[in-house]
Amino acid sequence: MARSAVTLAVALLVTMVLCSSLGGGSAHEIVPGFLQTLLEGSAEQLYAGPISQYEVDGLTRAALAALKECIDGLSPEHVKALVNLLKLVRTEA
Repeated sequence: MARSAVTLAVALLVTMVLCSSLGGGSAHEIVPGFLQTLLEGSAEQLYAGPISQYEVDGLTRAALAALKECIDGLSPEHVKALVNLLKLVRTEA
């Protein structure tokens, strides 16, 4: 269990870094929506929403699907805690 939590944390950090590399203004807008959709939405919502303006290759889609599967395996309490943290960060930004 601890190993999957570490894997998830690393994956989320990598996701944030990759999204940040999209550019200052766009990353500021995309990262929070991207993370919230990862936490609460579906893969389809992810592609239709926050990253819809970007061409996502097959390997990246597979990586996002694996990340989404890991997130979906979290307990509802953990997801809620992460969403609350994201909301806190958004209001302080």
